[in-house]
Amino acid sequence: MSEKTITIRGESRDLDIERDGAKHRAGEQEIEVLSVRGHVAEIVVAGKMHAVPFVINGSEVSFAFEGEIYTADVVEKGARTRAKHRDHSMSAPMPGVVTKILAKPGDVVAKGAPLLILEAMKMEHTIHAPRDGTVASVNCVEGELVQPGVELVGLES
Repeated sequence: MSEKTITIRGESRDLDIERDGAKHRAGEQEIEVLSVRGHVAEIVVAGKMHAVPFVINGSEVSFAFEGEIYTADVVEKGARTRAKHRDHSMSAPMPGVVTKILAKPGDVVAKGAPLLILEAMKMEHTIHAPRDGTVASVNCVEGELVQPGVELVGLES
């Protein structure tokens, strides 16, 4: 058994993860990894097969699942983590093309508000505001290819 702290969209959860071969159990959820080819994992969740594109950057795993992009920070339970730059800005979670910008500098946005649409790994993903704030800058243009970690939108509190 492995004890991990997983943070997704600012919410942290402590999970005990059990592994039995290709099957992983976190709480009541069971995930079976069928294969991993390059940056795509074929998994079975609740009896349904999914192809899940992912990118690993240090302790962060960015992945697309059921039409949404998630970035999970995964650390051993109790390990110390330092504040990351992304706490104050929106960065590209994986390589992609900006297809539509929905916010402009000066816009006041609420947590969860759509900021832009990114096409990554043949899927369209909406990038949402991680918290309430005012758009300080938009650092990309429609049609631009962006890489992980590139600041796309800056937010002020």
